[in-house]
Amino acid sequence: MDAKSLLQFMEQVGRMKVMPRTGWLLRGVKHPETVAEHSYRMTLLAMVLSDMLNEQGLVINVERVMRMALLHDIAESQTGDIPQPAMRHFPDEVKENVERGIMTELTQDFGHLGNLYVDLWEEYERSETLEAQIVKTADKLELLIQAFEYEKLGFQSLDDFWENLLSYPLFQDYPLVQQVLILLAERRLRLPFRHQ
Repeated sequence: MDAKSLLQFMEQVGRMKVMPRTGWLLRGVKHPETVAEHSYRMTLLAMVLSDMLNEQGLVINVERVMRMALLHDIAESQTGDIPQPAMRHFPDEVKENVERGIMTELTQDFGHLGNLYVDLWEEYERSETLEAQIVKTADKLELLIQAFEYEKLGFQSLDDFWENLLSYPLFQDYPLVQQVLILLAERRLRLPFRHQ
């Protein structure tokens, strides 16, 4: 890896700072969060969840969690955030193959580090390790936190996010996450538009 490769990589992934999360746009949220904003808070959430779970006796490699979290949406710097309604028209392997190709292309000049980053991204995609499952859980939980924040601002077309994610299987594995979901649900019931 050299300075030119590093700068080129940063320029490419820097696009995430201005790319809106498309699912929010489709539901009428004006000026939604960007992919980078989601990735930042999701990474922070993954770190804190990992630390708290470590304190509860699980053995989690927090550095690995954070690396996966930082890498998990990098391909969106090239594809944008493809919303769920559009994803229904693509087989899962198409999205995964496209994203793997982008990850490989973005990190091709990084030598063994590029291989490490692609391997971490693939570990996240397979979701077979505890670390990958925590990152997936943080990704979905952050989405619900953001949905709640938009609902607090008055956006009322977000029920499908809740319906699709409350049954997310990995949520059941972590009592701490269950407690957060209960708090969100209670607060959501108190929103003014829920009483109209």
